[in-house]
Amino acid sequence: MSWMLMSALLLITLTAFGWSMLRRTAPLFAMQPEKRWDRLGRRTANLIVTAMFQRRFVQRWEFVHGLAHILIFWGFLAVGLNTVHLVGRGFVEDWSLPGFHGTWLGLGYAALKDLFVALVMLGTLIALFRRIAFKPERMTLSWEANLILLWIFCMMLLDVVYGGALFVRQPGHPEQQTAFMGVLGREVLLALGLGAGDTATRVLQDVGMWGHVILVFGFLNYLPYGKHFHVITSLPNVFAGDLKHRGELGKQDLEREDAIYGVSQLEDFPWKRALDMYTCTECGRCQANCPAHMTSKPLSPKRLIMDERDHLKQKTPLMLREARLRLRGEKDKAQELAASWEGKPLVGGVIEEEVLWSCTTCGHCVTNCPVAIEHIDHIVDQRRYLVQVESRFPKELTTVFKGWENMSNPWGLASNSRGDWMAELGVKTPAEEPEFEYLYYVGCAGSFDDRNKKITRATVTLLQQAGVRFACLGNDETCCGETARRIGNEYLAQSMMSANVELWNGLGVKKILTACPHCYNTLKNEYAQFGGRYEVVHHAELFARLVAEGRLRPSRAAERQGAVVYHDSCYLGRYNQLYDAPRQVVRAVPGVRLVEAERRRQLGFCCGAGGGRMWMEEAPEQRVNLKRAEQLLEAGAKTFATACPYCLIMLDDAIKQKGLEEEIKVLDVAEMLDRSVEKKEPAAGA
Repeated sequence: MSWMLMSALLLITLTAFGWSMLRRTAPLFAMQPEKRWDRLGRRTANLIVTAMFQRRFVQRWEFVHGLAHILIFWGFLAVGLNTVHLVGRGFVEDWSLPGFHGTWLGLGYAALKDLFVALVMLGTLIALFRRIAFKPERMTLSWEANLILLWIFCMMLLDVVYGGALFVRQPGHPEQQTAFMGVLGREVLLALGLGAGDTATRVLQDVGMWGHVILVFGFLNYLPYGKHFHVITSLPNVFAGDLKHRGELGKQDLEREDAIYGVSQLEDFPWKRALDMYTCTECGRCQANCPAHMTSKPLSPKRLIMDERDHLKQKTPLMLREARLRLRGEKDKAQELAASWEGKPLVGGVIEEEVLWSCTTCGHCVTNCPVAIEHIDHIVDQRRYLVQVESRFPKELTTVFKGWENMSNPWGLASNSRGDWMAELGVKTPAEEPEFEYLYYVGCAGSFDDRNKKITRATVTLLQQAGVRFACLGNDETCCGETARRIGNEYLAQSMMSANVELWNGLGVKKILTACPHCYNTLKNEYAQFGGRYEVVHHAELFARLVAEGRLRPSRAAERQGAVVYHDSCYLGRYNQLYDAPRQVVRAVPGVRLVEAERRRQLGFCCGAGGGRMWMEEAPEQRVNLKRAEQLLEAGAKTFATACPYCLIMLDDAIKQKGLEEEIKVLDVAEMLDRSVEKKEPAAGA
């Protein structure tokens, strides 16, 4: 009789699960195609490190809860094989997989399984206690999550009940040698006076086995309809993760006849974005260090993905029909059907525009998401639609766009004054110095902002002191297009990038030096999309090397007394892993005592300027730069060291707003080094 019941359970469970999975995955075929199964070796490595070993769950502030999740994850994998055994025993009593019954392999697995049963029970209790007692702000706290934790705990408990009753009824069962949780269950039942011949013991064995199987089957069919769908989708999502460089945005093909100029509806997204939505665990790690969220702006990366997911679920019936049309090759009909949607639009409806414009593209959400969700691509794709199709963007950006279009700089200052700073320092152009090693790309801030011109001069002086052969384009230099791209003006960004590549390739440029992490990131990681392949070096990297080689010798003690704290630029640190070089430059200055902020390196906090936020208005109580300045002040430093012109501007403004400009100074690492190096006559050819 039991085999009939197990057969019916399997048939109902797998049929229902297959139907549910079809409804959940079919809408992906209504979205844009994208190749996410290339480079199998690297994808497999990512899967092992990120998903299997749960690397991102163990963070400085997340250890306990991260450990609980790891225990549950690995426990599920280990106990899953035992569920197969229990299903088999619904057909044949005491059935085991071939090679498992009474062998060293079976005994080893029994010990491992019971170890993970105990660890899963412990992990669920830790997670449940933390949710109820501490109520972490970053998490979505719901009855559903608590129910799932109890559900998982009961699965494990029933396995212990089954093992205990089995060992009471079969005293010579070989697994008793290693299955310590089952032995514990046996001892409890014996202490309660239950023996091998008692009906209650048999009933408990059946309750343990069938209860475990029914809970597992029920959980499996619940997954596609709740937040825990990520149990199924997380491994595929990590495997299909973006293999572009961390700081690289995808290039829009604007030449295609059917080009999509940005995302206005779910169907415009590549299919991986839907997988992102399904995979969100609602853990909130993405918003735990999000500068927008932490300054009370409307953006929460977690909420963004959850809102998109809810919209996807609402739109699923329509997208199922679209998917059928696309699979039949009827693309035009599918697009007509998509246009017939009468519910809320994605952009400006489901996702409010202010949410999209709040993002600084600092990258914390992407680099700390344990399941490889690509939040920034979601945001930039929708910005592209607002800018390029609807021309809807914060009013401050109108002037900025005109500045780029007319003068190739966001300040809108005369382009023929870009190289004015060069004359007094004797800097040469490529025509005057054809054997240059580095093209020093100054960038807009270093060319036009008065405060950052001091950094440009310090950089040039140090290069000349070290005998580095370099050249600058002067008035022929134009904006790199990085900020325009992240704001969403892809067409403008591509025109600037293509023009730069054409000019630089014509000059034979091989190496580029820049003091701006935003320029550094886009030149290094995105210009190859346009045929520009260069060795790109940040000035902190080069100066650290020149000091190590003895070509620059800091000898003067630091001008300012007190500790120095270095602020990690998002685009230098989090995106490009350059954490040590700027610190090495600071430490090279005699008399410097370098201290660290609590939020540093991988968990560093944004200055608030990235993603075009530099040019957008902020309410005083929402200013990210003030938040960051407060964090740095907590380190007890008298000097803030930076390696980014945007960071310097933002932190300098924050200090002035706080009225601390006499007590706290903000300096670039190049300025600190330049003041310490004894000056000599410029090297020949510099």
